[in-house]
Amino acid sequence: MPRATIAAARRSTRERFILLLVPLMAVAAYHNALTTPFLFDDSIAETPALHRFWSLRPLLGTTRPLVQFSLALNYAIGGLDVGGYHVFNLTIHVLAALTLFGIVARTLRTPRLAARWSRSASSSALAVSLIWTVHPLQAESVTYVAQRAESLMALFYLLTLYCVIRGAASSRPWRWYAACAVACALGMLSKPVMVTAPIMVLLYDRTFLAGSWGQAWRERRTLYAGLAATWILLALLLTGHHESAATAGFAMRDLTALDYLRSQPQVILHYLRLAFWPRGLVLDYAWPVADNIRTVALPALILTVLGVLTIWIFHRQPEVGVLGLMFFLVLAPTSSVIPIKDLAVEHRMYLPLAPLAALTVVCGRLLIQGAALKARVERSVLIGLTAAVVATLTMLTVARNRDYRSAISMWTDVIVKRPENARAHNNLGSALVEDGKLEEALPQLRMALQLDPAYADAHNNLGRALAARRNYKEAESHYAEALRLNPNFAEAQNNFGVALAAQGRFEEAMAHYADALHLKPEYADAQNNVGVALAAQGRFEEAMPRYAEALRLKPEYAEAYSNIGNAFALQGKLADAVQRYVEALRINPSYAEVHYNLALALAAQGKRDEAAAHIAEASRLRPDLREVYRKSGLSQAQ
Repeated sequence: MPRATIAAARRSTRERFILLLVPLMAVAAYHNALTTPFLFDDSIAETPALHRFWSLRPLLGTTRPLVQFSLALNYAIGGLDVGGYHVFNLTIHVLAALTLFGIVARTLRTPRLAARWSRSASSSALAVSLIWTVHPLQAESVTYVAQRAESLMALFYLLTLYCVIRGAASSRPWRWYAACAVACALGMLSKPVMVTAPIMVLLYDRTFLAGSWGQAWRERRTLYAGLAATWILLALLLTGHHESAATAGFAMRDLTALDYLRSQPQVILHYLRLAFWPRGLVLDYAWPVADNIRTVALPALILTVLGVLTIWIFHRQPEVGVLGLMFFLVLAPTSSVIPIKDLAVEHRMYLPLAPLAALTVVCGRLLIQGAALKARVERSVLIGLTAAVVATLTMLTVARNRDYRSAISMWTDVIVKRPENARAHNNLGSALVEDGKLEEALPQLRMALQLDPAYADAHNNLGRALAARRNYKEAESHYAEALRLNPNFAEAQNNFGVALAAQGRFEEAMAHYADALHLKPEYADAQNNVGVALAAQGRFEEAMPRYAEALRLKPEYAEAYSNIGNAFALQGKLADAVQRYVEALRINPSYAEVHYNLALALAAQGKRDEAAAHIAEASRLRPDLREVYRKSGLSQAQ
């Protein structure tokens, strides 16, 4: 066997071994994210299309059909079991990191670089891949379930580039080039940021493969025609009416193109700072629009200098300068003139971090090699520095994942870092309302309105908090103001109806529910609340179809099952009531009120031991209701 073949086989075996470090370090960095609850991922539970995997519904009416399809697949496999979604996200991240390894290793072995970098290609590629994998800037795209859009797009972006590299070195390149076009198309179906991938392939080809723009076109014109065709697919996706461009559903305000453009230099410099010093990460920056010389001119000047320097280096040393061009090219769709609803979000750095990691490793190696150390010492220094950087980044990512353990912890973190962020105060207040901590919620919601009096969502959430305290008059005034500010606010219409129904004003409540369903026909909560209002009037036959519709729209809807159980209990149908309560507890085992109502139904059937166990659990979950439980006559000694 030729020596070259033997060396290649040994290298391949060694690379397979060291590649095990990538998934191992990914698990080390994200082990505490696998049980993180859904945060700001309401669409997964509340979008009926995602519950119908075998239909075409997940693929329609969205600019990210492949992402929606993946969420529908998760739901089909495990319902709302959050672990499956996190495993999927982490798998995407690991596959992207392995693809990045392949790109870097094969690039360093191209004829232009092989003489200097071939011997260290595997170790350099591993360093780049590990740094990129465990960097805390990636947490938003990995831990936050819905942001898999970014990582899925990045995986196909990297696969597009990898297939070109493999094709250029293959005796039968058309197979790789076909795979390249397919990967590019799948990326377009994941997120529109993929738009720059064909340009990136041409840039890479000119730098590392063909050596010139003309030669790249002559050798691979058919490939570029195929890649350009994927732009047509993206154009079709972007045509027509689609979901809002909001990045995370935080009730963001629209921006003009000029607002966006003049603010982005400061944002990009912030991204660069986080890449090299990842402290102070924030889920929701609520970044202010740049409106003075200091926030516009100086960042723009610095970024212009960096851009010019990158172009100059590209002309002098294209193999290095291309990394800077790649950074700016990947970031361009979200950080230039196209106004997206928030100025700065960290997941936009998911893929642009790759060329920065590569640049850091290359420069680090060159500096250490320039120190003229002995080979053994040089190798030890490189391994030690890489291990130290990767270990530090891993610990920072583990710490960052802790912020995702609940909505309350995340929004508290945002407020600590961005106290003037009205959205953060509103969302923390909303999370506290959901958790029953009304006294803590009220100051947060009032602060949100103090910072932004025209904040419809904060008015709605303050109304919820006040209604929960039975301060209905003030709650109604905030619902009315929310609807004045946003007449298409279906949630405010629904919550207004809840407040009115709680006062026995069912006719007025039904009018608001009707308005909510007119604005949002597949609104499970409104259907459920119509059922509650009808049942409260003894109209059980009319209520049941409403509950059924709510469950059709939202199958894992514990409250609807609970309400059906209540309706059956009121009619004396205890066996049916028990069945629905059990189903509600299967979905939400921590539902204290259902434990209590189930206990009453079981006691009425003479099953007092089972009833007492549920009363005990209800008392544990809601100690504030212990007196109610005691009066039931079923409570156990605590």
